[in-house]
Amino acid sequence: MPSRIRPPRSVAVALTIVAVIVAAVLVTTLRGEVPPHGRYVAAAADRVAPLRVTVVGDSFAAGVGADSPTGGYAHVAAARGCWAPTVVASSGTGYARVRFPGTVPFVDPTRLAAVAASNPDVVVVQGSGNDVGDEGLRAAATAMYAALAAIVPRARVVVVGPTDAPLAKHENIGRIRAILGDVTRAAGVSFVDPAGERWLDWSTDYVPDGIHPNADGHRTMGERLQAEIVALGIPRAAGC
Repeated sequence: MPSRIRPPRSVAVALTIVAVIVAAVLVTTLRGEVPPHGRYVAAAADRVAPLRVTVVGDSFAAGVGADSPTGGYAHVAAARGCWAPTVVASSGTGYARVRFPGTVPFVDPTRLAAVAASNPDVVVVQGSGNDVGDEGLRAAATAMYAALAAIVPRARVVVVGPTDAPLAKHENIGRIRAILGDVTRAAGVSFVDPAGERWLDWSTDYVPDGIHPNADGHRTMGERLQAEIVALGIPRAAGC
């Protein structure tokens, strides 16, 4: 959903970046991890153990609109790919923005700590239409990808952009997609573009609010995400 919170000031953005990077370094130090020389690639076809996949996102990742939380796209993808999922989701949040009191954005150290604790092979960062396509988003996304490289250096990061829902602010969604595309290229992480690839059908895949996927939409989104993960060369387990 579009944010109703005013744009963050440059000082606030700078402080967020500092907090994220400091938290990343502290977590990495406490865990005794040393970043490898090359990016982690999940070992070979037919893994024996399930892939540990952590999904960071908004209400979509939380399964809003599905028949149940486990019907959300993250769990659909996990079932298809034989993943061991961890979902770090909070409705109304984005990289830099929140819509509801008591919630924190993707870059908040508490959410990054949850990612680190899951010891993931893959981190999926999804969204978000809750953001505004401005320099605050660019700064937050840049900080988040840098933090992930520090706290989970062996994980593959896959960024999933927002969908272009029927009642979304389409110009803003376009700006968000462009910014995430730029930042992911600079960071060397994979970018998947559901809006550009038209994953979801406006007439059949959304609930009446015109923002969230329905059960069919979540199913389609999960299937497409899992297929994209495989296409990136990240294998599924030999059996569930």
